[in-house]
Amino acid sequence: MGNPHVLVIPFPAHGHITPLLELSQCLALKHGISKITFLYPENYHQLVKHALATEEGIADRIRLLSIPVGPKNSSLEDASDYRWKMIDDGYFSMPEKVKELIEQVNAADSDKITCILADQILGWPMEIAKEKGIQGAIFSATAALLFVVRLCIPMFIDDGIIDNDGNITKEQMLKLSPSMPTVHTSYLTWPSFGKWQKLFFEFAYTKNKSLQLADWALCNSTYELEHATFDTQPKLTPIGPLLASNSSRENSSGNFRPEDLACLKWLDQQPPQSVIYVAFGTTAFLDGSEFQELAMGLELTNRPFLWVVRSDIVTSNANDAYLQGFKDRVGSRGLIVSWAPQQEVLQHHSIACVLFHCGWNSTLEALSNGIPLLCWSDFADQLFNENYICNVWEVGLQFNQVDGKLITREEIKNKVEELLSSEKYKANALDLKKKLRNSIKEGGFSYNNLRSFVEWLKI
Repeated sequence: MGNPHVLVIPFPAHGHITPLLELSQCLALKHGISKITFLYPENYHQLVKHALATEEGIADRIRLLSIPVGPKNSSLEDASDYRWKMIDDGYFSMPEKVKELIEQVNAADSDKITCILADQILGWPMEIAKEKGIQGAIFSATAALLFVVRLCIPMFIDDGIIDNDGNITKEQMLKLSPSMPTVHTSYLTWPSFGKWQKLFFEFAYTKNKSLQLADWALCNSTYELEHATFDTQPKLTPIGPLLASNSSRENSSGNFRPEDLACLKWLDQQPPQSVIYVAFGTTAFLDGSEFQELAMGLELTNRPFLWVVRSDIVTSNANDAYLQGFKDRVGSRGLIVSWAPQQEVLQHHSIACVLFHCGWNSTLEALSNGIPLLCWSDFADQLFNENYICNVWEVGLQFNQVDGKLITREEIKNKVEELLSSEKYKANALDLKKKLRNSIKEGGFSYNNLRSFVEWLKI
């Protein structure tokens, strides 16, 4: 049996780093992979260090290694433009640095890098793996549907649906197989990235090459959730849900921000299945009007709620006086925190539903706990996930917008009542919870896939 050393290269975004950290930890602690090097931009160092669990022995197996890339004198708290600027300026310079790293490590007598495991958005890691004659695997942190749809970009170009720059030229419904969900061309959302459209489109366009070069293509999803999609692309292998694989706090990774643990004591005081949990992840933003309508909608429900409000969630100047007045009116039935221990919150018996941005990690976490969902999606894979949640799995509802933008307080109140007054959504969510949990148990579909991958690593 071999002694594998896996070089892990994530895409520099919270929702991509988190599941690859979880996978790295799983490989190290549960499957005996003796050496993992986790490579990331230096600007993320403190966050990655904080996020990785401190389980005994983990430091001997997972080495955190940062590389200086991107513009100088920028902090992680800058606007989202920073991430794309960093990638455009520096992340494409990483291939040479990665090659040097592999050559330095492999010049030693032990701990040679035997495999590169990289986010599927990045095309160059698989090219390096082939060049160096080592194993290569790609990892999709999003749903399989998004991955497969973007594999079809050359076909969309040939059919005149998009042009060579990624601009959508035909608005229509897309159905890639009889059993796959129908999606609209508006879901191909790289144009929404404005001046970074070309860069993001290039990332999407590299999927075909990455898939062809990779020995394995892993996906943080399950066959039970997306069987039709996985059937169209047999090489794409489900191993998720990764974030549901660790139920204990000591073994969980991905806690990038200081968490307000006091909210768990507040939840203990609430009736079972009564609380609306509101969270928009790390990259979703609201303008002042959206923020106030959401606040008023929560007030109108007259239900207890736990609301995660990041310091940077409002894109325009927030009215502190308004927020204070809101807190005074809702009193103890509402709790606002800057960040919450989400996995523990979602496991709590008092949670009735989640109102969220439809990020894939949060979707998997909620479904793994049998919780129905209210969808406030914005861009990219969130639109695909919302379609799954509302139209395929039927475990949640989406909000209707006024003039294609604003979700009103009345709409929020009405959808909360509709969701929680129906047994269908809760029953469907509990059914999916059982399937997801079974998939990652010993003998389950995702469990067996991951074991096969580990056995391949050790050859």
